[in-house]
Amino acid sequence: MFLLFYNLAMIDTDLHTNYPFEGAYDCDHRNYNPGKPKIKHILWKHYDTVVSWDSTGKARPCVLDNIQKALLCNTVYLGYDLFECSLCDNYNLIYHHCHSRFCTSCGTKNQKILASKAQYMCLDVPHRHIVFTIPESYRIFFRKDRHSLNFLFVAARNTICKLFNESLYRKIKRKYKKKGITRNRSDNYYFMRNYKDLNDFGMIATLHTFGRPLNWNPHIHCLVPELSYNSSKKSYKRFKHFDFNSLRKTWQYEINRLLSDYFKNEFKPFMNCSYNDYNNGFYVYAKSNPEDKSSQYSKNVAGCVNYMMRYASRPPMAESRIISYDEDTDDVCWFYDDHATNERITVKEKGIDLLKKMIIHIPDENFRMVRYYGFYNQKKQDTLYKIHELLGNPKKLHEDKKERKKKLKQKLSKHHYRTMMMDSYNRDILRCKCGSLLVYVDTYDPLQGATNDRNYRQSCIDDMRKMQIRRNGNRPSYGQKCRSGGYEIYLY
Repeated sequence: MFLLFYNLAMIDTDLHTNYPFEGAYDCDHRNYNPGKPKIKHILWKHYDTVVSWDSTGKARPCVLDNIQKALLCNTVYLGYDLFECSLCDNYNLIYHHCHSRFCTSCGTKNQKILASKAQYMCLDVPHRHIVFTIPESYRIFFRKDRHSLNFLFVAARNTICKLFNESLYRKIKRKYKKKGITRNRSDNYYFMRNYKDLNDFGMIATLHTFGRPLNWNPHIHCLVPELSYNSSKKSYKRFKHFDFNSLRKTWQYEINRLLSDYFKNEFKPFMNCSYNDYNNGFYVYAKSNPEDKSSQYSKNVAGCVNYMMRYASRPPMAESRIISYDEDTDDVCWFYDDHATNERITVKEKGIDLLKKMIIHIPDENFRMVRYYGFYNQKKQDTLYKIHELLGNPKKLHEDKKERKKKLKQKLSKHHYRTMMMDSYNRDILRCKCGSLLVYVDTYDPLQGATNDRNYRQSCIDDMRKMQIRRNGNRPSYGQKCRSGGYEIYLY
């Protein structure tokens, strides 16, 4: 493989490749354009700061890991695929990507894949977009312990389950009241999980931890079809009426129950205040779209899914929102559209301050930002296709699992790197200048089966920084790890 790499370096790169080969080992093989700054340039500027935060326990371990992967993305340090032309001597290098949830390029692709999968399984019926929010005083608990973010999904699921099974819920409540039981503990966290004659519902939920100004504001976005399925009767019924009063109070009760069981006495004062301050429950957005028509169902669902998945696997802000960035002074200018006034707000601050706002939203390792419940869950795919059959959807009838997987694979093929480059830039990366297709030759894998661990990534970054003399920044002083109430508080 080294000989292959050496021979490629001897080729006249100005005539034979789309990228200058002498810059293959330089992370900045694309020239820096001050008029189009990227988040990666801010990361390079303050990389030493992030390393110090990690060593002192000020930042979570996932912060440094994701930043390292983002810096190595689309570089030779992660490997590349070599393509050559059979008619001429032209070749092209396709660099491997990092697949980090803090990388803008990888996150965009993952977002489109998640949206395609969700749209594929959605029923051709009206869907309700529901947003579950929490009071500002509750946010510190989810910031203190990231594991508690799972309770937002559980509480949202229990709220929707109770909404679709209101009559059964009242029956169970009367039964337990006679026995002096407030809740069936066999359900654990998931309410009414083990009951028969339960009306099945579908729900796609995603977590957003930020607002438009990048503040810490965890909330749940849900996409719920206006339809329920009864497995015992093998029939479905439309569900259009959403009781907002019940929806808000149930959401308030569920989130208080889960957090009080987890944080114990520390949370009880906040819970008592919430019932006094929020008599009507926590705010829940669940307005219907009166413009829905049968021909517009799929269009409306696609728009909602794209919005929900937009930031599930990428940074909380798009690079297009960065107006300017001066590396010498570390001044960055960016904007956001205010949700209340619909006015564009311009923010001028230091790059390190913007970085602090972004990294607090990096999810922990293996944390699922998108979750499926009811008949949208993978375990209930048979129920989902029974509903498709009852609805008379011709696209889903008489399909076995192999055919469904094949169609889904065809749908996902639109999000390949080559296809996305053609759609975005009208450029075929596998098309030679002579008009013929480039042929795959070999793959360069620097890891060679080894683990892409932190030590390897650090050594690669050190090599890249040797070629980046202009990025020699000063190390600032850093704080120490903070502890409160037995919980480790990561500021970022």
